[in-house]
Amino acid sequence: MAKYDNIDFTPPAGVRKEAARGLDWRDKYNRGGTAVGVARARDLSNGTSISPDTARRMASFFARHEVDKKGQGFSPGEDGFPSAGRIAWALWGGDPGQAWANKLTRQMDAADNEGRTMNTELERRCVALPLTLETRDAGKAYIGGYAAKYNVRSTLLGTFREQILPGAFTRALEEQSHPVVALWNHDPNYVLGSTRSGTLSVSTDDQGMRYSVEVPDTQLGRDLSTLIARGDVWGSSFAFVIGEESWDKDEDGTALRSVVSVEGVYDVSPVLTPAYEQATTGVAVRSYERFLQTHRPALVVPTLKRNAATEKAIRRFLRQHGRQVG
Repeated sequence: MAKYDNIDFTPPAGVRKEAARGLDWRDKYNRGGTAVGVARARDLSNGTSISPDTARRMASFFARHEVDKKGQGFSPGEDGFPSAGRIAWALWGGDPGQAWANKLTRQMDAADNEGRTMNTELERRCVALPLTLETRDAGKAYIGGYAAKYNVRSTLLGTFREQILPGAFTRALEEQSHPVVALWNHDPNYVLGSTRSGTLSVSTDDQGMRYSVEVPDTQLGRDLSTLIARGDVWGSSFAFVIGEESWDKDEDGTALRSVVSVEGVYDVSPVLTPAYEQATTGVAVRSYERFLQTHRPALVVPTLKRNAATEKAIRRFLRQHGRQVG
């Protein structure tokens, strides 16, 4: 279970309350749930941490029994409330339990895939946005700024441009199990802070994703503070794994990638040269190539008299349109 060490399997207050309600209802009405459901409710109401397997079983239970919500007596005010289905639903934590189990499942899936995504799917973007240096909290210094802004077109990334849609970071920052680290110039040898230790905060607002990191009392921290104050360091980068994306054409006909959501945010970094040309775009390029393959229009081969000359012309035509010919 080591890979899940950063996931909290302790039932939240809402889940504990709903499970206790289910137990009270079952005692009062003598219906709803099974012995397994009752045992689950006792553990949940007592705040006992669950196992990863139990979290997945909870998510599976709610998926199977979602249809019970349409039954008579499930909702307050209906005849027969609380129905057997409503009591069973409560024993497993009710709506709060469903949301929590689904969240745990997504976090475990992300942890399962973390090694793979870090090796093959990590992307980095650099942005020329100003950094701030401020002093607060008993004289502590903080570096902050936006690592990304919504609805802003990138410069040309090879053959396409990119924009990040509002809310793209929200779910990842709320649910991912791994910490985000702040690095200098996206170099893992120069760590400035992390969400794990509480020295880094990363959040979203209606403009984009911003961060604030407590400046460490090290030579690096002191030097970086001086460079930012002088304006020598101006800009940020962030590393992420794509979740959902879409492709379209920009106004000038250039391909446009829209980042709808990200699966995870891994680091944010003040950088010396925040040029989009430094971005790592291999994952996006592969995605764009797949998009072209699935959206390629049908070829219309002109009618030609078949002889040696036209055979050569046909082969040339097909090669020009990406077709393999002998």
